Parts: sequence; C-alpha cells; structure tokens
Amino acid sequence: MQQIIQFLINNGDVLSKVKEGKASLVGVSSEEQKAIVEVFFEQHDNLDSYYYWQ
Repeated sequence: MQQIIQFLINNGDVLSKVKEGKASLVGVSSEEQKAIVEVFFEQHDNLDSYYYWQ
C-alpha cells in the first residue's frame, strides 16, 4: 500500500484519473481505493489520521 501511495504522490495525473473513475488501482479493493481518494482530496478534520497516510 505504501508503494501505491508513493506512486500516486509522484503521479498526480493518475490520482486524478482514479478520482474521476477513469482508472483503477490493480490489487486494491474498491473500499481501499475510496479511502485513498478521500485522503488526498477531502477536508482533513483529523490531522493525525491524515498524516498516518502520508
């Protein structure tokens, strides 16, 4: 999972396509993919959780 997050950090265009539903992450469940998109794009009220993903 950490490698996927690092890849998305370095490839923002892919992250945008995942968010738009134009791409998916192989080997990642739909629930995990949704969580990843939320971490990158949603308002972060709980910063401890946010930084855990970083």
